[in-house]
Amino acid sequence: MAGTLRDDARLHRLWYDLRNQSLFEGSFRKDVQEIDQSLERVIWRIVSTDGDLAGAPVAVSPSVAYAIFDGLFQQALIRHLGGSEAAAGELQANTERILESLVTVG
Repeated sequence: MAGTLRDDARLHRLWYDLRNQSLFEGSFRKDVQEIDQSLERVIWRIVSTDGDLAGAPVAVSPSVAYAIFDGLFQQALIRHLGGSEAAAGELQANTERILESLVTVG
């Protein structure tokens, strides 16, 4: 995630703008929902694979996992675009911490 934050920040900024515009412009909604669902599936594959590798269930649903990582990424993007040199590294560290916390090891 940190790599795409650094390398593709403009594309991600466009995505968040499009997603926000879909709140006002109905013609964007269907496409935005499809993209959002695709991103949720990608995140879920990563999170569920981590749970499988740990031999433990994931503590949240796919939509909650996506919301967590999407929010984490968006906040890092805002910091990165604002000039923070530490944003990508912080995103990497926070992603690892969150991923670990989502797997229920009993």
